[in-house]
Amino acid sequence: MKILVIGGAGYVGSVLTTHLYEQGHELTVLDSLMFGSQSLEPLFGKERFKLIEGDLRDQDLLDSTIPGHDAVCLLAAIVGEPACNRDEKNAEDINYHGAMKVLESAKRHGVKQFVFTSTCSNYGISDPNAPATETSPLNPLSVYSRSKVEAEKQILASASETFHPTVLRLSTAFGISPRMRFDLLVSDFTLAAYREQKVVIYGGQFWRPFVHTQDIARAIQMVLDSEPETVSGEVFNIGGDENNVQKMQLGEMVQQEVNGTEIETIPAGTDPRSYRVDFTKAKSRLGFVPQWSVRDGVTEVHACLQENRWSDPKDARHFN
Repeated sequence: MKILVIGGAGYVGSVLTTHLYEQGHELTVLDSLMFGSQSLEPLFGKERFKLIEGDLRDQDLLDSTIPGHDAVCLLAAIVGEPACNRDEKNAEDINYHGAMKVLESAKRHGVKQFVFTSTCSNYGISDPNAPATETSPLNPLSVYSRSKVEAEKQILASASETFHPTVLRLSTAFGISPRMRFDLLVSDFTLAAYREQKVVIYGGQFWRPFVHTQDIARAIQMVLDSEPETVSGEVFNIGGDENNVQKMQLGEMVQQEVNGTEIETIPAGTDPRSYRVDFTKAKSRLGFVPQWSVRDGVTEVHACLQENRWSDPKDARHFN
């Protein structure tokens, strides 16, 4: 299969690109390279790999790049509330209007499959005793999630007999990546414990679902391998029931992993989001079951910190 990964040099994208290449696909990555191209260096010069630097809002570039691909995986976005809040107009322009340009170009040039990565934060606040399913009401509480919800609507409405779009609402990602991030909860808490022997938790009662970068790559591969009737016009929550974790529980996992860690709790959390998510549909339709637990992820990051995997984990390139 010939696949175009837009945003393939990022935190999740570089893991996906490596995974798909190892599966034998022919890959093109289109990326603005905001954080550089180092994450893809092992693939440079490979016969089935091509990297194009560019912006997904560049219509001419899209129309010259997309033709001939069987599938487009759209991961590129301004990701997360802090990054979006710094420039709301730019975030909406990329996350929604840019996504629409990619969608229309993919349809126009005969792409069959279209995979769009969205976010479980679209659920906003949900009843912890009734985990959110794909049909639960959406309650986007930020520019980031609002832009994703609007893009989802148009992408799902574009399904036809010849065009098969799928939306994946990802849990909060964790795990090692060639373009590592330390502004996500699992790596953030683990780094704080390792360096400062202290984790500060705002609103420990809040729930989050989590999913490892490698499990995300597997989920996307499963969508690409599925029959159209299984995935066309469908939404799937990506994660695992056992990886629904309260922030305090995550802190305790880190405390158990990194000896001597102190936990400081600040009850009046500044983050209003709290949501548990149901992942039954992805398990039953795709056969997707995560291979990584949250505790596995804490152990993985801690081990890499002990090995000095990163010269400076606090470097700006590790933060969105």
